[in-house]
Amino acid sequence: MNSLFLKIKNYQKMLLPEFCEELFYSKNINLFEFFGEDNPNFKNYLEKVIDCSFLSTEKWLKGLDKNYTIQQLKNLQELSLSYNELTSIPDLNLPNLRILSLSYNELTSIPDLNLPNLKRLDLYTNQLTSIPNLNLPNLEYLDLSQNQLTSLQNFNLPNLEYLDLSHNQLTSFQNLNLPNLKRLDLFHNQLTSFSNLNLPNLQRLCFWNNQLTFIPEFALNLPNLEYLSLSNNKLTSIPNFNLPNLKILSFSYNQLTSIPNLNLPNLKQLFLYNNQLTEQSKEYIKSLNIKSLYL
Repeated sequence: MNSLFLKIKNYQKMLLPEFCEELFYSKNINLFEFFGEDNPNFKNYLEKVIDCSFLSTEKWLKGLDKNYTIQQLKNLQELSLSYNELTSIPDLNLPNLRILSLSYNELTSIPDLNLPNLKRLDLYTNQLTSIPNLNLPNLEYLDLSQNQLTSLQNFNLPNLEYLDLSHNQLTSFQNLNLPNLKRLDLFHNQLTSFSNLNLPNLQRLCFWNNQLTFIPEFALNLPNLEYLSLSNNKLTSIPNFNLPNLKILSFSYNQLTSIPNLNLPNLKQLFLYNNQLTEQSKEYIKSLNIKSLYL
């Protein structure tokens, strides 16, 4: 990039110099030469939040390393390095970091991250083709959407609650132990196979726009599931399933001709348009008295 674009968040406004709220443009900026090495107010701010957008990372790190490297920001809680054209992740040893955003870069791989208190990790819109077995015991939110992932396996994130894998090239999904996961987004992939998945607390599952010819077995017995979308696949039939808390179910844009007896006592919305249902099947579905029915 020809220029640096440094955005300083409006944080603890009363402690910062007035010009901290402005946007600065420069080809080579040294943060501590600009603000002063001994400015405690700026250091207090920097230890809480760094938000660098459209910033050449090498120049940014060079500016910090001279007097006060990022590794010294032991109280840092939120770090955004999005929109930086990064091809690798800088070394980060930040024990109090809770939120890390690396989206909109050019990352192709992820190193081991020593971030024991990290709760949210954003990696969407990169060029990742694989994900290592992340050792992030407190991670709750992980966004890997819009990458180039082809498979996902050997994931063990005991506290993860949200996982977005949409808009990738996934064909298989296996060996995942995510006991606290509540939301899983898999839409816009090429999924055809699944195995060894432990997702007992899942509440929302979205498969639309894949290549599925069957409903994955693990999705048939999820006692807490409330939302299930299998639209835009290649389903020709539906098995019986046990989803006592399901409220929204979508099978639109498939090749279904019939529907089995549905034992879904809490179902409120059912989407079945653009299938090949027989008149008999349609009559049966109408008899279920579902609040919102789309045929």
